[in-house]
Amino acid sequence: MEQSLSKDSTDARRIKRLDDSVVNRIAAGEIIVQPANALKELLENSIDAGSTMIEILVKEGGLKLLQITDNGHGIDKDDMNILCERFTTSKIEKYDDLERISTYGFRGEALASISHISRLSVTSKTKASPLAYKCQYVNGQLANSNGRSDPNAEPKPVAGKDGTQITVEDLFYNVPSRLKSFRSKSDEFSKIVDVVTRYAVHTKRVGFSCKKFGEPYLVLSTRPQATTEDKIRTLYGSEIASELLSINLTGDELSGTEGSPAQDFGLLEVTGFVSNASYLNKKKITHIFFINDRLVSCNPLKRIINSVYQFFLPKGSHPFVYLSLKIKPENIDVNIHPTKRELRFLHEDDIMELIRDKLHSLLAATDYSRKFRSQNAISSIKRRPDLEETDGSSYASQQRIKKYRQENRLVRVDASQAKLESFLNKEPSTTEDTQSPGGDQNLSTGKQDDEMNVGPDASISQSSYSYNDTEWTDVKLSSIIALKKSVSESVDRDLTSIFSSSSYVGIVDEKKRLCCFQSDVRLYVCDYGAVLNELFYQVALENFMNYGEIHLGDGVALEQVLLALYQSTNEQLKPIEEVILQIWDMKEMFEAYFKIKVYEHEGEHRVSCLPLIAKDITFTMSKLPFFFYRLGSLIDYEDEKTCLEGIIRELALLHIPEPLATDEGSEDSSVEHDNNLLSKKEALEHYLEHRVFPLIKQKFLAPKEVDSAVVQIADLPGLYKVFERC
Repeated sequence: MEQSLSKDSTDARRIKRLDDSVVNRIAAGEIIVQPANALKELLENSIDAGSTMIEILVKEGGLKLLQITDNGHGIDKDDMNILCERFTTSKIEKYDDLERISTYGFRGEALASISHISRLSVTSKTKASPLAYKCQYVNGQLANSNGRSDPNAEPKPVAGKDGTQITVEDLFYNVPSRLKSFRSKSDEFSKIVDVVTRYAVHTKRVGFSCKKFGEPYLVLSTRPQATTEDKIRTLYGSEIASELLSINLTGDELSGTEGSPAQDFGLLEVTGFVSNASYLNKKKITHIFFINDRLVSCNPLKRIINSVYQFFLPKGSHPFVYLSLKIKPENIDVNIHPTKRELRFLHEDDIMELIRDKLHSLLAATDYSRKFRSQNAISSIKRRPDLEETDGSSYASQQRIKKYRQENRLVRVDASQAKLESFLNKEPSTTEDTQSPGGDQNLSTGKQDDEMNVGPDASISQSSYSYNDTEWTDVKLSSIIALKKSVSESVDRDLTSIFSSSSYVGIVDEKKRLCCFQSDVRLYVCDYGAVLNELFYQVALENFMNYGEIHLGDGVALEQVLLALYQSTNEQLKPIEEVILQIWDMKEMFEAYFKIKVYEHEGEHRVSCLPLIAKDITFTMSKLPFFFYRLGSLIDYEDEKTCLEGIIRELALLHIPEPLATDEGSEDSSVEHDNNLLSKKEALEHYLEHRVFPLIKQKFLAPKEVDSAVVQIADLPGLYKVFERC
């Protein structure tokens, strides 16, 4: 009995050859540890294929879906049969090629490994091929439509664009232990974004985009033409980008400390960007290192750089570092780690010492001034109480002594809090009919059963408005997209920040349309006519084709509206018939895009509907003659972009409140006249404070052109010096 057990035990320990499927799955587990590893391998394949745009789609952290689409040269149909077999590659032919390799991949293991632990499909089209071809792979072999390995399976012709799309589904579905080890899908997605970000910073002439499956917005997006500095600004923020130092060392600039050229060490070039000594960041940012265009984690280089920065940064601060090293290929061994994140090269210590000296010299040369962040007013409310310096005594170390608050920098108005008046659905009324600010004939905004009354106008008796509560229309017109892009590119961020934290103070001059507002500890005066012109343009552009409607009952005759303009001026105007005909010819466009409805009744052209560009934003009816005249005479209807921009600009002008006529030189100074003027001013104040300025804080992207319309007139520290109190 004992002999039998001993024999069975000995047989169990005999050395056996592992099955190929086991070997491949073990190898795949070494190369693909997490979804970010799979993405890295696929990204490198796309870059090697000469792509200029790479799109990444991720679902559930890449475990459920990881899709990479590029516009590279594609995969030939005849090569798709062996695409996912191990050790098949187009990068090298013999081992000596590793000494001259300039591509990311070379082992031919990435797709093979992925196919052993996921459901993999590849769709690709070359420029020479009239069709794209799609294949499914299982365990490195072609699979049929049922997802099973089939030696007779053939690439399936499909419609497609030049390039390759690789779809990885159910990653690690057959490795349950690995699948259970992923605790957070959001963490895996963050790792994927981190990998894409680093490649996006380094790779020139390649654009990247990354988004979550089902989300309407991109998490990350860069343009192929963007410079490295622009990409850092897009991906890491302007705070880092404004504190960067450029490194570009080649040739004689790389001379060693003792005069020996860096070429003796095989170092050809060092380029990149690092943060200067003024950049103070408490959050650690992973250093970006590329050696011969390979993303690596070079611990010796990381230690050298951190040792340099410790002389320039306070404790607890971390720098931003992106470095790209070019070393002679024959001096590098890239075949060190399965994931290729590590490599070895000759003269490592000499190269590290040289980089340390050059970085130290660069930081020292620019360390002539420092920038320190000032504590803004809003964040200071949330911070912990400041402590005074202690002398080290036992009593002082146990006491928390608050600093005296600085009265001259205390913000007494919180822009984030609304006033009680804003919660009241009540406006000052100017006459028996409630009117909008800025004129005698205008639209009211008092809401009774969602109706909007029209002030005294003989031709219009009653109107109602409705805001667009239907499904949002996604506008794909290239002209509108271009106009929105133009707005975003002209933004003055500092001025936008001032408006976003503004608190309305009051009107300074209603005739010149000047008002005051406070932001932080500063007081500004602005031309609200110029500001609202840009605000309403942006609002009308953003809500294009999604306006509400102002219904004018039976409508108003166009000729009657325009006659008011023709009878009030002696200037030579375009014939009224031509103006009306121009508007009538474009009526379909006006209705589809702008909710301006024009119809013909008994030989008369009438307007029955006008646009409501935003809820509670009104316009003065007395400006309609100018609005329709300019639509019929000044708009270029031949060019789409120019046409739409012109109409949207006219909508913005229509909504700007008119200056209030103070009639200073008039003999009419009756009490009734003064009360009427005061009521109009109160209505305008209410409109600006409770409707316009909340919209400014939420929506306004202040362009550089508005800078001249905003002037700082005082600040608390300055006033405190004069009055010694606030």
